[in-house]
Amino acid sequence: MTKPGRNDPCPCGSGKKYKRCCLPKHEAVAAAERAAAAAHAATRLTPPAFAWDDDGLDEASNRVVDLVHTGQLDEAERAARDLLVRYPDVHDGLERLAMVYEARGDRKQAAEYYRRACTFMRENADNYDPEAIDWMREKAESMEQNP
Repeated sequence: MTKPGRNDPCPCGSGKKYKRCCLPKHEAVAAAERAAAAAHAATRLTPPAFAWDDDGLDEASNRVVDLVHTGQLDEAERAARDLLVRYPDVHDGLERLAMVYEARGDRKQAAEYYRRACTFMRENADNYDPEAIDWMREKAESMEQNP
């Protein structure tokens, strides 16, 4: 799929120009992913310290879930992106972003982030239960069906 031009109609179907609709969100996603990749690259210089040993991860991750459940999706997205930056060695940020997009009804983006979480989990399979990896794959597939 080709990237839409700034003045093209937004591919989400809103009828707005891409630059006035989804472009800012897509640019924010790309910036957060670049920041997460940079943070992850910096951690590769030292032995990995798996973030689930950090008491702050559970609280931060659960906060995103709570925000999604209360419909505070913009705040949930910001918190999920923060998870990506603060805890690049776990899948939580990716899965929580998927949850945000799913709650917004954006099944395509939700599938993408569930897929990314699944890939991350497979690449770090020693740290994840195979059933959890399968669940994540199935979740991505379910988002791809009947968009």
